[in-house]
Amino acid sequence: MRLRSSLMLVALLGAAPAQDPPPLRERALDMLHKTLRNQGAYRTLQGLVRHAPKRLAGSPGAAAAVEWARQQMTSIGLADVRLEEVVTNRWVRGTVCRVTALVGGAEIPLAATALGGSIGTPQGGLEARVVEVKTFGKLRAIKETARGAIILFNRPWDPTLRNAFTSYSRVVNQRSRGAIEASKAGGVAALVRSVTSMPDDVPHTGHMGYADDTAKVPAAAISVVAADRLKVLLDRHGDALSVRIEMDCGMREPVRSANVVGEIKGRELPDEVVLIAAHLDAWDLAQGAQDDGAGVAHCLEAMRLIKSSGRPPRRTVRVCLYMDEENGLAGGLAYAAQHAGELAKHVLAIETDSGGAAPHGFGVSGGKKMVTALEPVSALLSRYDLGKIVQGGGGADISPLGPSGVPLMSLRSADHRYFDVHHSAKDTIEQVHPRELSLGAGALAICAFAVADSAGTLPRTNQ
Repeated sequence: MRLRSSLMLVALLGAAPAQDPPPLRERALDMLHKTLRNQGAYRTLQGLVRHAPKRLAGSPGAAAAVEWARQQMTSIGLADVRLEEVVTNRWVRGTVCRVTALVGGAEIPLAATALGGSIGTPQGGLEARVVEVKTFGKLRAIKETARGAIILFNRPWDPTLRNAFTSYSRVVNQRSRGAIEASKAGGVAALVRSVTSMPDDVPHTGHMGYADDTAKVPAAAISVVAADRLKVLLDRHGDALSVRIEMDCGMREPVRSANVVGEIKGRELPDEVVLIAAHLDAWDLAQGAQDDGAGVAHCLEAMRLIKSSGRPPRRTVRVCLYMDEENGLAGGLAYAAQHAGELAKHVLAIETDSGGAAPHGFGVSGGKKMVTALEPVSALLSRYDLGKIVQGGGGADISPLGPSGVPLMSLRSADHRYFDVHHSAKDTIEQVHPRELSLGAGALAICAFAVADSAGTLPRTNQ
């Protein structure tokens, strides 16, 4: 109240006192109060899912998202707002994805969705018996049995692991490499248990790959409930059970798109850059509100907070909203190539791609020396109950910057519910809490500003 009264008195007297900007601690608290009061991050997310709810790379929705992001950065008042060209993969889901269990004259539909990058089936579909495995090693051991079959990769999510991203990492390879391993074993298609912590009947998509030396076979995800049902049927009926798969998805010609970039120029060291990043594209089953609409909202709100906080930081803060993270990483690779000559002056890159739940701090690459160098920032975050900085961080889009020695950091959000909706039809804005999203934006703004404004610099990770 004393400060407010003093400012009112100055205004009444018509004086403009010459004074230093408030200390970092006060500026951080002010940014946090602003974002919680205004809920600008949530309004930004509402705008994104309203203008471009379907943002699969190469689609009209992705193009709409690029233009929306350009307009948002311009309205914030960022400098040098620009589109940096990216040639993206273009995979089309099509209109048909049916997986049906067939036994004793009965047809039992199974909730399914095509995996991103998969080829389609022959017209009319394909039908074969089913072989279930939980590991690639088991599949190789029964290669003769697997020949000519549809391979069901049915390794479940481990609920005993506290960190959901660790659980995800233990099962996701059956989605990303399942079609390759199925083909190597002579299988005709791959079915993958959805990579999710939620035992529901909603399938979860995601990117999968093929190998140049292996024939391509169709690949689809089935829900956890469907995978359990198919396992019961298989145990009961054996080779009397077959499955029919029909899909009309496939790759099309690549298209030109863009990363969207804007900056707040540094007042003393404008050539040195603190990069904050998220990805604009999203899977097409829903709105992509958590993955990664929340990250986009974090970034734009953080730039708005830094821009409105008074004097700009010593270094430039740059935002990049990447294209094609989900289906090829074209945007991340393009940024690293286009900015190769200035990566030595990228002080830090921060990615937010873990949803919009309450922030738990940041993870950073570079080991203990990096955590030590960032202790003042960690203490500032802890002061406002925003977590701390710990070892281990990065992100898919910023990963190509790592070999140049750029320290990589990721916003850590509460992850227990993230994979309930991840890559599924449930990833809608109703799953995002406005206050938690604001806290994440505030944490990102404080961290980016503190590093950009610091007197010293961070060590390189390749030295």
